[in-house]
Amino acid sequence: MNGWILIQALPWISAKERAQRISRELFNVTLPERLQSPDYAQCNVFGVVEHPDGEQVALQIDTQHVIPVHPQATLEKLVTLFPEVPEAERMQLHSYVLHASAFPFGAIIPSTSTVRDEEYMNANGWFPNDLEDV
Repeated sequence: MNGWILIQALPWISAKERAQRISRELFNVTLPERLQSPDYAQCNVFGVVEHPDGEQVALQIDTQHVIPVHPQATLEKLVTLFPEVPEAERMQLHSYVLHASAFPFGAIIPSTSTVRDEEYMNANGWFPNDLEDV
C-alpha cells in the first residue's frame, strides 16, 4: 500500500532533514554506509514531500516495499530518529530487523506513526490543484 507518514521536527533536527535521514538510514540497512562507494551517497528508500505551506513534511512510502538486511547493518542512527517511540517497541523493532534477511517496510512502522492515504493528503492541501488557480 502506498501512503505518506507525516514527519515532525525534533528539537535538534527539522522535519525535512529528519525525513531525509530516515529514508537514507533505511537504505543503509541494505548497504551499510561504510561499505558504500561515493556513488551511493545520495541513495534513499523513499521520497520526501513538502506541504505547500513550507512547514509540513511527509515521507512517501510503500508499506509492501521489501528492504533487504545486510549482515553488517546497524540501526543506531535510524533508532535515534524515533525518540517518541517507547523503548520496548524500539528494541522489538530493532531485534526484528537484525534477525531478518529482509522485511516489508510496513512491518516496522512504529505505533506512533500513522500512514495517511491520498484522500487525507488531498483534503489537507498537500497536492493543490493547479487548475483552481486559473
